[in-house]
Amino acid sequence: MADPFPITEAQLTGLFVESILFGVHMVSLGYCLQALMSTKTRWRRSSEINWPMVAISCALFANAAFDVSLGFYHNMKAFVFYTGPGGAAAKFTDISNWVNVLKSLTVVVQTMIGDAMLIYRCWVVYHQSFLVVSCSIVLWLGCLATTIWVIYLEATLHSRVLVSASQLQPAGTSFWALTIVLNIITTGLLLWRIHSVESSNRKYRIHSITDPDRRRSTLQRVMLSIIESGILYSIASLTTFITFVIGSNAVYVTTDAEIQIVGIAFNLIIIRASNIAGFGDGSTMVSAQTSATQSAPLQIIHGSQMTRDQKTEVHVLVTQDSKQDYENMKDS
Repeated sequence: MADPFPITEAQLTGLFVESILFGVHMVSLGYCLQALMSTKTRWRRSSEINWPMVAISCALFANAAFDVSLGFYHNMKAFVFYTGPGGAAAKFTDISNWVNVLKSLTVVVQTMIGDAMLIYRCWVVYHQSFLVVSCSIVLWLGCLATTIWVIYLEATLHSRVLVSASQLQPAGTSFWALTIVLNIITTGLLLWRIHSVESSNRKYRIHSITDPDRRRSTLQRVMLSIIESGILYSIASLTTFITFVIGSNAVYVTTDAEIQIVGIAFNLIIIRASNIAGFGDGSTMVSAQTSATQSAPLQIIHGSQMTRDQKTEVHVLVTQDSKQDYENMKDS
């Protein structure tokens, strides 16, 4: 049965949706860079800037901008310059055309960068434990293998088929299934870790240096930020997975949207972390301290080195000692 959503309409709709989201991505990038490179009162010195986060944010944006450019070029070639048989649909269904291959590559690369950063955050929160994120790393490597598989098939198929063709179904379905499972597991690990510390805080005592009167704790706000960004990303991936599996041309729209949403979700976590810190700081640093263990940093965004008066730290002090012991620890 013919798809009720023709490929020509799908390509135009995808470009339109992606262009709108690209504008949102651009704005979020501006706020993200502001959070990473400045405080409320001044620009940071070079040694104070978290350059890896700046590089990742810019790389996601550059890849997304490249995909928009490819989409515009592809539509111009198909609708304006191509005069051969089959019309615009013939250009779009040439699966091994370099534009089709590159557009698929930009989508999977963007998704894998987003997944890698999610694993990195989880790794930091669990005290750089590779054991905890080992399952996520295996899933990410599976995504890498299926990425190579997908791109190889597209580049060598040389047939007039769509990206959801039966020849590409096993590889594509595997990729999207793996990335969805990876997101669920890794986000769950993040939330479980933060929730565990928050539960201990409620059981004993909470002390916030920045604002002890806040009704919602810093950890709760961090959890909310992760949940919101995670849901945004997961919905985009799940929608893409569904449209791909059913073989709908709507997959061109969902993948065009996904490549922008990955970057937006990444930027939003940094922006929200900056707001949680209370000023234009690109890092949120939460540490759980007990009388029996050393300080354990739960760095959702790995902060750059800053002087003491430039850093906002929220210390969650959890202790089973007496009130006097707690007061002594607080005074020290």
